[in-house]
Amino acid sequence: MIAVANRQRRVAVGAAQVRLVVEAVYAAEGGGEPNLSVALVNDAVIREVNREHLGHDWATDSIAFDYGDDPAPDGLSGEVVVSAETALREAQARGKSAAHELLLYVAHGTLHLLGWEDDTAPLRRRMNARAAAILRSAGV
Repeated sequence: MIAVANRQRRVAVGAAQVRLVVEAVYAAEGGGEPNLSVALVNDAVIREVNREHLGHDWATDSIAFDYGDDPAPDGLSGEVVVSAETALREAQARGKSAAHELLLYVAHGTLHLLGWEDDTAPLRRRMNARAAAILRSAGV
């Protein structure tokens, strides 16, 4: 199950597109059946999530929570939170589509749930390349 909560109005992207990306990441990475939620939010919300759960007082592109062996009360094994405002800002700076940037963040967060790390520049480049390749293969 892939639950999608679209709590933003800045980037036009549908739940079906988000599900397609999550399914593509899981298929590409051999992750089995996804059982997670994806929340599309604004910078204020992701900043609060970042501050509350990670101790960082700033907005970011995506945050992933892996519930692992202790699933959430609704049975979900993970959650990805993505900022549409950050996607819009970054897409404009790069001359890209905001929807594509947002879906790239969904793929990025989903890769985190499947064990990918990006805490060094080489790992970040590798992970970003993988997310972009998965989007291409999914036709996004």
